[in-house]
Formats: sequence, structure tokens, C-alpha cells
Amino acid sequence: MPALFVVGGGLYGSLAAAYARSRGVEAVVFDPGLPGAASPAAAGLFSEKWAGKKFLQHFHRAVWVLDRLHGIRHVALRHDDGTKEALLFVPPSAIIEPAPVRERVTAVGDGWLEACGRRYEGWVYVAAGVWCGEFLPTLGVYGKAGAAFVFAGEREGRTRVIAPRRQAIAFVRDPGTTHFSDGTAEREYAPVHDQETLGRAMSMGLADPPLKRLWGNRPYTPGGPVFLRTASRTWLATGGRKLGTVLGASCAKRLVEEELR
Repeated sequence: MPALFVVGGGLYGSLAAAYARSRGVEAVVFDPGLPGAASPAAAGLFSEKWAGKKFLQHFHRAVWVLDRLHGIRHVALRHDDGTKEALLFVPPSAIIEPAPVRERVTAVGDGWLEACGRRYEGWVYVAAGVWCGEFLPTLGVYGKAGAAFVFAGEREGRTRVIAPRRQAIAFVRDPGTTHFSDGTAEREYAPVHDQETLGRAMSMGLADPPLKRLWGNRPYTPGGPVFLRTASRTWLATGGRKLGTVLGASCAKRLVEEELR
């Protein structure tokens, strides 16, 4: 059986590699650790309501995969009026490949890739987020940047609607800290966006200076997320926007169960 070579160690690539291994397929992940990767900044929260009708099938496929691989957790977030919203959660730290090959893939073909002058042959899955355009220029993928902030201490989970389909959220993503994000996604990111996000954090009780700033470019593609077979033994998936955890898991199931033959 061929090995699966994955380009990109974010949510999409890591979930594909983990699910492939769970089905007995050897998987190797390449990720050079470039700045601007979106997955480390992801909250890891998801719900059926957020998926909506358009992505409902993806949601149900993803829940099964995520629970099998990592165990889905539950988080309760309090609204300003005191009501609570229950969300599902898998921390990105549990998903992201812990020890990828730290080499940049420079070329991809039908069932092969090249990294640091060496050629690898097998199945190839390009899941490199905004960098997918390097391997398929006609894709039209682009990034929208946003920043999340990590504060010391574990605070009560809170949420506040700030625009249609957009919430500010504070919750314990990682032990000992509180993660804050507000859904900012800008093609032209500027310091003012950091200031606005930090202002929203302060209004929700996170007034101390943050311990860490997590910044990344979410991948967008015209017409929505894509899963493509670009050659007989090569696939590409990206464009997860704010649903990277769900769509990454759904694409992993499709790749391993329906495509790798």
C-alpha cells in the first residue's frame, strides 16, 4: 500500500494524516512552519448551528472523525443576558501534527512531491491553506487575516454577538489560560484591527496585557471550500474559512475512505 504524503501540518493536513494512520495507512506530513498559518490561532469550537444547512453533511461526517481521533469536548459560553450556549470543542493542540517534516515542499505532481531536493512517491494530499495556490495557481485561494489573544488564568466562558454570523468568544482553550477571538478576517490587516480586538476583550473582562498574540491567514476560495482530485494520485483541499476543524475532518474521511484506492 502506498504511503500518504501530506503537504501542510494544519488542521486539514493533520486530520488527514491521523485518520489515514487509524485506517492502517502510513502518513508523512511536511510543514516548514511558515508564519501566518491559521490553524494554531483557531479556537477549535464548532456546532451544528454554525455549520448551517450548507455544511450539515460535513458536520456529521466530522463529528464522528473528531470524536474517534481526539474525543470531542463540550464548552458552555455565557451570553451577556445570562443565557448559555453549548458548543463542541477539540483544541488545535490536540489535532496539529506534533512532529512534521520541517521541509518546504517545492513541487507536486501525480503521486509525488519534492522537498529539499528529494522526491517522495505515493499518494499526495495538498492541504497547505493559503499556500495551496503555489501548487494550483488557478485555484484563486487568498487569505483573510485575524488575531487571537491568550490571557493568563482560566476565566468563565463568555460569548457576545458583534455582527451577523460573528461572535466575540473568551474561553479556556488551553489549560491555565483564556483564549479570546472576535472573528476578525481582513484581507488587509492593520494594527487597528489588533486594537479593536483587544478593546472587545477588555469589554468582556480581559483587561490585563495578553500573554501571547496568535495571528494567521484563514484560507478562502471563490465559491467556497474545495476538495479536488488534481491527478490520479494527488488531491488538494482548502478554503475552510472559519470551519477548518469541521471541514478538515470531513475531507479527511472522504480522502481516506473514498479516494485512496
